[in-house]
Amino acid sequence: MRKVCGHLDIFGISNLLQMLSTAQCLGFLTISKGGERKVIQFSPEGIRLVRGVRRTNPLGEILVRSGILTAERLRDILHEQTRTGKRLGDLIVDQGILSKDSLDSALREQVAEEIYDLFAWADSTFEFIEAFVDPELGEESPLAKVVLDANVMSIMIEAARRMDELERIRSVIPDERLVPKQVELPVSFDGLGLDRRAVEEILPLADGNRAIDKIIEESLYPKFTVLRTLYGLSERGILKIRDRGDADGPVTVIGKAPRPSTPSRPGGTILVLSPLATFRAALAWYLRNAGYSATEGNGWDESAESPCRECVDAIILDVPIESDDALAVCGRIREISRPFILLSSNTSRKAQANALQSGARCVLVKPLKEALLLERLSELLAPASSNRNP
Repeated sequence: MRKVCGHLDIFGISNLLQMLSTAQCLGFLTISKGGERKVIQFSPEGIRLVRGVRRTNPLGEILVRSGILTAERLRDILHEQTRTGKRLGDLIVDQGILSKDSLDSALREQVAEEIYDLFAWADSTFEFIEAFVDPELGEESPLAKVVLDANVMSIMIEAARRMDELERIRSVIPDERLVPKQVELPVSFDGLGLDRRAVEEILPLADGNRAIDKIIEESLYPKFTVLRTLYGLSERGILKIRDRGDADGPVTVIGKAPRPSTPSRPGGTILVLSPLATFRAALAWYLRNAGYSATEGNGWDESAESPCRECVDAIILDVPIESDDALAVCGRIREISRPFILLSSNTSRKAQANALQSGARCVLVKPLKEALLLERLSELLAPASSNRNP
């Protein structure tokens, strides 16, 4: 039985997952930080989270926070579960609340959230044991039967995007022991540009007494969603934050399995433009792994035009499509006849329509579906070749 162990701050969880997935290693990976521990199994079918979910009823929480169930309805179903001995998921399907496919999707969402959380763990260690059977006896996580795709690249790309966002959040919320307090009532939850359900759940917990770590513990939502919501509310002046217990202190406004399909023209050169360094590096790595050449840039400027005319087949542009500056960049790229795909978190039809009118061949909403990205790149590559200026 082979064993590999080390410190993640030195090795890096991205490198570790990448190595285990690429080498098609089978076994159990344990990540430990202080008293916390998560165990991930790498199997021929995919990845399973064997241990590490602290919540006792993650499925129920998913269904409540997504609006599929009310808290009262969930209590009734849990009572039925106690009476019959059936699994909660089976009761959900039997009562027609969710289809089997929808239930599986909800469970995979929760497992992915637990794995994303690992990317934010500092001062943690790892141990990988090559084995087909769990080498230790212990209570399995309630999500242990859920299998994610063995190709971890999609997890890494989304985790990289979150780490870039988390860096901005940490610049404002550096310590989870700080205490947020609501100082203004939002006129409308719908006009905040945030997840309404998350705001309705999290905002009442910001009562000036609970620290952020306590809010994370009590909320139905994952840690990242809680931090993102508190950050968004503070940016809008709805929350203020102070040190724990410092009621009179200064207040600060918180202002494997299948490998990626081979593109139709291997060797095409893709320029990845994004202000998010970790995200664009992960995306460039993924494109190279799929058979493309990939270069990176922080953004578009005039100095990029000449190289693009000579050696770039297509561009992936990550910009906020609602801004006039972004649409102007789209127009300049269109002028040099380089096809480009625009990435955005904005799901507004108007914003996407404006981007398409400004020259984007398509708009892909983040988090990315990698198979769809490769499919769109494959479609763009042949026209890019025929349109390239001599």
